[in-house]
Amino acid sequence: MSVSAINSGVVSSASRVQGTEHEGAGHSSRKVALDAAASALSMSAAELKSALSGGQTIASLAQSKGISSDSVTSAISSALTSANPSMSADRAAQVAARFVAGPGKGEGGERGGNDHDGDDRSAPVSA
Repeated sequence: MSVSAINSGVVSSASRVQGTEHEGAGHSSRKVALDAAASALSMSAAELKSALSGGQTIASLAQSKGISSDSVTSAISSALTSANPSMSADRAAQVAARFVAGPGKGEGGERGGNDHDGDDRSAPVSA
């Protein structure tokens, strides 16, 4: 095995750990967000996963526990920026808000909202 092959493997592993490699970043960010949400909701990650699989959202769980969605969103956003310093605070806040709202309900969700460059998806397209 060459030195360059070893070095490439080390860089690749480091990128995955930091959540900067494209494929690994989504998984890493989801785990960070899930763990932060579970902590903010005083639940285990397994309990939160189970509730989410059952159709609940983090927002509904927060409401049922008397915890503001904003505080959960803030906890997730902080965890994301700590885990990935290259992520902007604005981007972390957007990701956290979508995660708390649930599928298709946050910014950029399937039912309207803004797409990746900020255009309103629900606005009519003009020719």
